[in-house]
Parts: sequence; C-alpha cells; structure tokens
Amino acid sequence: MPIKPVNYMDPLPVERPEDVAALVGLLPRACEDGQLRRGLGDHFSYLAAVHPEWFAPYREVVLTELLDGFSGNFGDFCILLHGAPDSCVEYLARRLHGGWDIMAGWTLAAIGTEAGLAAVAAHVRADGDVRRHYEELGVWVPPDGPAQYRFSPHRLAVFRRRVDDQAALDGEAHPVGLPLDRVVADLDSTPVTWHYLSLRLSDVPGLPDWPVERVHLVSPRANWDWTLMAGIDRQGRYRDVTAEIDDPPDEVDIEYFRHEEESGGGYGAVDLRPYDADLVYCNGHIQLTPDVVGTAGGPPLGIYANPHCRSCGRLQFHVVSVEHHVRDYGDGWRSLFLCAECGLVTCNGTGWN
Repeated sequence: MPIKPVNYMDPLPVERPEDVAALVGLLPRACEDGQLRRGLGDHFSYLAAVHPEWFAPYREVVLTELLDGFSGNFGDFCILLHGAPDSCVEYLARRLHGGWDIMAGWTLAAIGTEAGLAAVAAHVRADGDVRRHYEELGVWVPPDGPAQYRFSPHRLAVFRRRVDDQAALDGEAHPVGLPLDRVVADLDSTPVTWHYLSLRLSDVPGLPDWPVERVHLVSPRANWDWTLMAGIDRQGRYRDVTAEIDDPPDEVDIEYFRHEEESGGGYGAVDLRPYDADLVYCNGHIQLTPDVVGTAGGPPLGIYANPHCRSCGRLQFHVVSVEHHVRDYGDGWRSLFLCAECGLVTCNGTGWN
C-alpha cells in the first residue's frame, strides 16, 4: 500500500468504494483526535490521486457536518471537492462570516464552481485581510467578477533521472543543467548563476498559452528567500532579469556557490507522470517516492507569498515546484510562475516547510 501515514498508523484499505465509507465513518472521531485526522489525510491524498469519484457521494456530508475531522492538502481538496453543491458553498460562506477559518476557506476555494468562486470573491471584498490566505493557494480575486484559479488542476509528479553529459540534453523535453547562455540573454549583467530545469509547457495540461516552447527555472547566487523576475526574448531566453534576496549569502556560502558553478554541477532530465497508485503518499506530499523531486501543475505549495506580475499586478500562474535536489545548489524549494498576458516569469526559492 503506497500510503505512509504521517502519524505512523497502519494504513487502512482504500481498494473499494466501501472502503471510502469506512474512512468517512472515522471523521467524527477525527474531529477530536488530531493524530487520527492527520493519518486519514494521507488516505484522502491517495484517494484524490487514484479514485476521486469514490468520494463524490460524501462531499456534502463531509463539508457540512464533518469538516473538522477532514484533512489533506489544497491540491487534494480541488480534486475531491470539485463541483460540490451550492448548499455546501452557502454553509462554508456562513462559517467564514466571523473571520478566517482555514478549513472553511480552503474547501470553499476548492469547490471551483461558479457559485464557489463567486463566494470567494465576495469574502475577499468584504474582508480584505483574507486575500493573502487565498493567494497562498493560488486563487486570485480581480477587481470585478469571480475568483480565478492561477494554476492548473492537473498535477504531474516530477521524476529526476541522470544524463551522462551536457551534450545529451538537446534530446530531452525537460533538461536539467543547460548552459546559462541557452537560457539567459544578457550574461554580462544577469544575476542568474544556475539552471535547475527547463519545462516544456505543452506537456502540462491546463497551463496558459506561452509564446515559446519552454520556461526555465533558474537561480541567483543565494540559498533561500529570493525572488527572480524576467521577461523573455524571441529565443525564449530571459532578459531584463531582476533579483531580490532577503537573506544574502555570507562569504562562506558565496565560496560554496562559486565552487558549484565552476564545477558545473550534474546533468539530468525530468519526466512528468500522473499522480497514481505508484506514488508514496505521506504528510500531504509525494516526496518519499523514489526519484520524485516535485510537482508540475496543481496549486503552489503555500509556504510563501505567491508572486504578482511586476507589470499588470495579477497573481502569476504556478507552473512547477521542485526540491533543490533536482540539481543541487542552495537549499529548499524552487518554484516557477508566469504571467502569459505580459510575457513575464518569476522564479523563487524558499526554505523547507
């Protein structure tokens, strides 16, 4: 069974629709038992990946009667709860009337119907302080109209594999370790010092149209808490790059980075595969799966302030989030966002959550 509950409970069966009824039957006890709630969350993560249709008969009772025993991550919720009836939207909106409630807010945003997205927008316009909570989920509320998802609901696991040398990268759809002159236009003035990954956008369903085939996840010389923004030229290389580093590296770290840059790092490629029964589900993520380094598509991780486009101000669209182990340099998570309307990208680096 590819479920490793974070609370170390023995995994429960999720092999038949009847097994889902048994999981839901434990939610009343999970309302008072945080450890059980966390353990069940990993079962719901697996269910979202493998048989989300088995959960559909229970959406309404879970959302309106058992919500405090429910657990999972926002990406799972978007799959399990998508299309829940308007009665659930009305219940969650009432629960949020008194202030921010993480489970009510997350599940309301996850429903994704016209009524659900309109309710999120109404909540933000009535209480501007809650906007940041929704934006951490990748949900944008424009000046008018319903809320918008700034991510694809389709999630693909990112598997890393080695490639023997840099010359072999030309045949890869998603190369790791390209020369910087392949991804950056102005090498003499750029803050970019490292290439993690290039992603062919057409391989991730639900991403917006982009004027070139690939986008690049790159880094400045820094460990974490950095943001790098760029435009693109006709060859898809980054130009007009700016970088903000909240915690600049000290001299010891700078020497480490320079050594890595001079040695060239490793080369590789990533393969994108659907979430399925072959992944390992633990603590709301799939990172215990051998060779998995992250996720393409789906909502962002929610452990940092998601970037807004420096041109139009709109919340940018999440493309991919991976561990730095995709090509070791710095430490923590690395994410890539874009604004297709303005042709701008943002890469950022954060520590571990």
